[in-house]
Amino acid sequence: MKAYKVAKLFQTMAIVILNMGNLTLEVNTLKNISVTREKEKAMLHEELDKEREFQKGYKHNVEIWRKNMAKAEWKNKIFIRNL
Repeated sequence: MKAYKVAKLFQTMAIVILNMGNLTLEVNTLKNISVTREKEKAMLHEELDKEREFQKGYKHNVEIWRKNMAKAEWKNKIFIRNL
C-alpha cells in the first residue's frame, strides 16, 4: 500500500512539475510578446511624431509660399498700375 501511495505521489509530482514547466514557458512567451508589442508601439509613436513634425513643416512652408505669392501678385498689380 505504501509503495502504491509513493508511486501515486511520484506521478502527481511529475505531472505538477511538467505543468509548472509548461506554465513557465507560457508566461515567458507572453512576456516576450508583450515586450515585442511595446517596442513596436514605441516605434509607431516615433514614426507618428516624425510625420506630425513633417506635416507642421510642410504647412509652414506652404504658408510662407502663399504669402510670397500674394506679395508677388500685389507687386505685379502695383507695377501694372504704374505702367
